[in-house]
Amino acid sequence: MRFVKLSFLFVLLVLSGCKTTMPDDIVLIPERIYLKDLCQQNNISWQWDSVSQVVTLDIDGVSVKGLVGSEVVLMGGHKISLSEAIQTENSTVTVPQDFKSRIIDKLREQPVAAFKPVKKPLAVQKYPPLQKVREIVIDAGHGGKDPGAIGLDGIQEKDIVLDIARRLEKILTQRGFKVIMTREDDEFISLQERTEVTSKSEADLFISIHANSSPARGADGIEVFSLKDLDSMDRDEEQRRLNEEHYFHRMSMEHQDDNLKTILSDMLYTNKQAESSTLANLIVEESANFVKARNRGDKDARFFVLRN
Repeated sequence: MRFVKLSFLFVLLVLSGCKTTMPDDIVLIPERIYLKDLCQQNNISWQWDSVSQVVTLDIDGVSVKGLVGSEVVLMGGHKISLSEAIQTENSTVTVPQDFKSRIIDKLREQPVAAFKPVKKPLAVQKYPPLQKVREIVIDAGHGGKDPGAIGLDGIQEKDIVLDIARRLEKILTQRGFKVIMTREDDEFISLQERTEVTSKSEADLFISIHANSSPARGADGIEVFSLKDLDSMDRDEEQRRLNEEHYFHRMSMEHQDDNLKTILSDMLYTNKQAESSTLANLIVEESANFVKARNRGDKDARFFVLRN
C-alpha cells in the first residue's frame, strides 16, 4: 500500500474545569488541603483534567502544572518538589500543606519573570526527507460496543481517543491538510472497514490513535508503532489483497495485469515502510518533548490496520 501507517499509543491533555466557587474556609483532611479551596482563597483559576490527571493553575500569568500521584510541580520553567504527592480524595484534588508556601507564596514573593521559561530556538533535527503529505486519515480506535481500555473512574479509551482525533483533525485542517476520519462519533467500526476507508482514499498518511492501559502503576508515556516486515502470509492476507484492489482501481489499472500489480505493490511497500519508520521516530521524539512525557520509543508491529 502507499500509506505511511502509524499507530499513536498515547494520552494527551483534555482540559476541563473552571475557577472554583467553594466556601471561604480552607477544608483540611489529615495533613492535606483541598486544592479547590486553596485556589479560591488565593483568587487562582485552575483546571483538573480527570483523564490525564494533570492539574493546571494560572498564578499571576505563570502556568503551574502538577500530576496526580507525583510530588513534582512545574512552575514556569522550574521544577518544585513538594513534601508529598498530589492526590485525589472522592474525586477531589488534594495537596500537601506546603503547597501554598512552596508554590503560591514563593511565586508571589519573587518577580513573575523569574519563573517564566526562556524560549530557546528549536534544535534542527536531521531526518531523511519525506514526501509531501497532503491527505491524512485519522483513525480513532475502538468505539460503540468496543470501549477499549477502561481506566480509573470508568474512563473509556474510545472516548479519550475520539477527543484526541477531533483535536488533531482541527489542527491539521487549519494547516491546510485534507483530513478523513474513520469515525466521528461513538460508533463501532470494524478493523476491516477502517482499512478500506483508507485504501479508497488518496491518503498519504494513516494515523491510528489508542490509549493503552497497564497493570503497572508506573507505566506512562508515548509510543509510536510503524509497520514491521511482512512475511509471505501477511502479504497474501485477504484484506490486504482487497485493499490493494481498491487502490489499483483508482489508478485505472487493468484487472488482469497481475504481474504489474505485484511489482507495484512491492515497490510501494518497500518505499513506504522506510518513510513510516522515519516519521514514527520523529513524531514520538517531538510529541514526548512537547508534552514532557516519557518517550517509550518508536517500534514496529503487525497490527491489522498497519499490515492491511
